[in-house]
Amino acid sequence: MFGVRIRMVVHVTRFISVAIGVLSGFTVARFVDWFDLLGLSPNMAMVVLVVLGWSMGYVIGGIVGRELDVVARKAEAGLRAMTLTDLILSALGLFVGSLMALMLAWPLRAVGPFWLVAILTVGLFLLTGYVSIRIALLKRDEVAAAFPRLAGSHPQSLGEKGELFLDTSALIDGRFVELHSLGYLNRSLRVPRFVLGELQTLADSADAIKRARGRRGLDLLSRLADEQQVVRLFETDYSTINGVDDKLIELARETNGAILTVDSNLAAAARILGVEVLNVNEAATSLRPTYLPGEPLAIIVRKVGKENDQGVGYLDDGTMVVIPGAAHLVGETIETSVTSVLQTSGGRMIFAHWIPGDEVRPEQDEDAS
Repeated sequence: MFGVRIRMVVHVTRFISVAIGVLSGFTVARFVDWFDLLGLSPNMAMVVLVVLGWSMGYVIGGIVGRELDVVARKAEAGLRAMTLTDLILSALGLFVGSLMALMLAWPLRAVGPFWLVAILTVGLFLLTGYVSIRIALLKRDEVAAAFPRLAGSHPQSLGEKGELFLDTSALIDGRFVELHSLGYLNRSLRVPRFVLGELQTLADSADAIKRARGRRGLDLLSRLADEQQVVRLFETDYSTINGVDDKLIELARETNGAILTVDSNLAAAARILGVEVLNVNEAATSLRPTYLPGEPLAIIVRKVGKENDQGVGYLDDGTMVVIPGAAHLVGETIETSVTSVLQTSGGRMIFAHWIPGDEVRPEQDEDAS
C-alpha cells in the first residue's frame, strides 16, 4: 500500500509537470522565429521543443513527486501526534491571523503597483498566521485544564505519554503481551510498516534460526492484530534513512512516542538521542530476586564451566550461577553460599562457594521428594 501511494504521487506530479513542459515548448516554438535564429523550420522547432519540454517535465516531476511524498509523510506524522486541542487552537489562531492580515493589507491597495501589493499581502498572511498559531498554542495548558475531555491525551497537558512503537526484537520476544494484559503498558502499541518488512525478511531467510524467529514474530503480530486488537499496524516509512532502528528512532522523535524493545544497542542509541525507551530485559532484570553475599543457595550443577574445575547452574529466571570446584558434580543438587553478584549489560551473574563435604543431593532424589 505504501509503495502504491508513492507511485501515485509521482505519477500525478509527473503528469502535471509533463503537461506544463509540453505547453511551454509549444508556446516557445510559436512565438520565437527559430528559422532566423537556428535555421530550423517551424515544425521541426516545435517537435524539438515539445520533446525537450516533455523530457524535462518527466524528470523534474519524478524528483518533485518524491520530495512531496516525504513532506506529506512528515506532515501526517505531525498531525498524528497532535490532539484535538492543538487542532482547534491552530485553526482559531489561523483564522484570527488571516483577519488581521486582511485588515492590514487592505490599505496597501492604493500604495503601489499590483505585484508589490501581492508580495506584501502574502507576506502579511504568512507572518500573522504563524504568530497567531504560536500564541494560541501557548495557551494549550489553560485550555486543557478548563476542558479536560477536549484536551484528550496530550502528553504535555495531562502528563500522559505518547504511543509505544514495537521493534522487531520485542515482537519476537513476546513478553510485552503479559505486561500489557496486566496493565503495566497503558499506552497504544503500534507497529510501523518497515518493522513488519524486517520481520518478513527474517521469515524468508535461508538461516533456520532467523527464519524461526521471523515466523514467531509474524505469528504473534497476526494474532494480536486480528484477535485481541492489542497492536495496530500503520503505514509509514523514511525513505531517506537507512536501517530499521534509525527509522524507529526518528519516528519516536517526531511523534513524541517511545520505543519498546529488548535490544540493548537500540535502547542505548535511542537514549543518547533523547528518545524514551522501555526495555523488557531491563524490567525483567530489575524484578529478579536479590541475593546477598553469605546467603545459602541450593543449585543444580548443569554443566562444566570455562575455568578449570568450575561448575555452572541456573536459577529459575535464567540467572547463571558459577561454582568453583564443582565440575565433577554435574547433574547433582548442592548447597552453596553466595559470594558475590556481578551485574553486566547482558544480565546478572552469581558466584557461589561450595565446600567439599557439604550435603550433596542427587537431582532425582530432590524431584522425588
